[in-house]
Amino acid sequence: MRLKEQLYWEDVEEEQELSTGYTMPITWTKIAHSVSGTRDFNPQHHDPDFCRSMGYDNVFVMLNFYQALLGRLVSDWMGEEGFLRRLELEMRKMNLLHDNMTVKGKVSRKYVEGADHLVDLDVWIENDREGVTTPATCTVILPARG
Repeated sequence: MRLKEQLYWEDVEEEQELSTGYTMPITWTKIAHSVSGTRDFNPQHHDPDFCRSMGYDNVFVMLNFYQALLGRLVSDWMGEEGFLRRLELEMRKMNLLHDNMTVKGKVSRKYVEGADHLVDLDVWIENDREGVTTPATCTVILPARG
């Protein structure tokens, strides 16, 4: 049973916004899940006193969490038959405990390369405090109708 209708290459237009954007509040529970799930016990990801001693306002989200949030955005958008070929991201600003991170994206290019029907996406994470914190780009392969 399919969870949603499959997106096809022919359905995509350049500059189209991804319909699967979402907001994720960063709570202590989310911090605990990400630290324990990745076993990244570096104190900047869970110890507020350590963070303040290093000049940060609070604990901050780690790389793996960003990758997961962007991966969810893209995989929800492209459907079960899509394939994430490439994801590159830049951690430019902090997402801290109590921020609301919003994950968004849009289509930047659509093209055919050999037998592959490709779509390049600009995706990003932003918060109300800093604006865009984590810009990223990715390429997905989508099924074609014909």
